[in-house]
Amino acid sequence: MRFYALCLLMLFAGLCLASCWNSGACVEGEACECFNGDDCYLGCDGDFCDQRCFQMVHCGAVCEHGCSFECFDVNDCSASCGDDCDLNCHNTASCGAICDRGCRYECHDTSRCGVSVGSSSVVTCRNVGTCEIECRGSCHVFCEAVSGECRVRCPDGEAAVSCPDGSRACGGC
Repeated sequence: MRFYALCLLMLFAGLCLASCWNSGACVEGEACECFNGDDCYLGCDGDFCDQRCFQMVHCGAVCEHGCSFECFDVNDCSASCGDDCDLNCHNTASCGAICDRGCRYECHDTSRCGVSVGSSSVVTCRNVGTCEIECRGSCHVFCEAVSGECRVRCPDGEAAVSCPDGSRACGGC
């Protein structure tokens, strides 16, 4: 339950922040970033946006499919993305994300990570305090140097299995 609360809190915090762009949205297929401020929300109504946020207090990003988002040197960072997204959150106090199928999520050098991913996703938690992952289908999770708990939840209460590559997986190796 804490996982859902963390993810939703991070996502809603990001959605409630004022946009740092005059147009209110990033342009599909182009780079868009916020930096050196307090709060920023990056929105993209299309696919393949390249979003980046750094040296902020709070930052959030929303995008459709095929997007990339990097967030660092931020206290709290959240992201919501469709299919086939690359999300990277590091050097923060907390990271939270929700993404769909084929998501690649990396969270490192932070206190808390929470992510909910769709089928065929890969999650890496490295040098973090705690990491909570909800897989809504098949997924692979790599936990490296996690000082607290690295919890992987699979659909229908299925237990995650240990794979030869060092990952834990839902839906088989």
